[in-house]
Amino acid sequence: MIKIRHIADKKYEATNGKEILVIDTEKYSPTELFITGMGNCSLFDVVEMGKKHNIKNAKMDIEFKRKDTFPKIFTEFHFIYEFESEADNVTAKRWVLSSLETYCSTINTVRATSKIYYTIKHNGETIAYKESIISGNGKMELESFDDDLDGFGCACCNS
Repeated sequence: MIKIRHIADKKYEATNGKEILVIDTEKYSPTELFITGMGNCSLFDVVEMGKKHNIKNAKMDIEFKRKDTFPKIFTEFHFIYEFESEADNVTAKRWVLSSLETYCSTINTVRATSKIYYTIKHNGETIAYKESIISGNGKMELESFDDDLDGFGCACCNS
């Protein structure tokens, strides 16, 4: 559980029960925190998968687009990964795709409504440039609680 409370003016305090984070929304907006969370989720996955191959200097830039009208939902994300490792390029790309398509729950939460693109620069070489994963086009169909025909809960396949 995350708990948030208003401190004063545009400052808030959030806690996960272990640490307290003070958020000054004049310096870092809630939208920027949301995007940061998605990026950190995915970059964390990539770094963890790359540890056996001595991954280092991992960083990420995130470009995004939103609708102009309220609610200003996100329509597109471009995650730009840059890192070095002893792995080959195919393995490095697999780390990124595993995060984007499977492990990163924050990114997978917006996949049905936003196009997801990625670029990978591995050991100084661009090995993928603005490639996309299945997203934001209605092809992802998650089961709702009302459609739980198989008894295993949501997001299970109904074949």
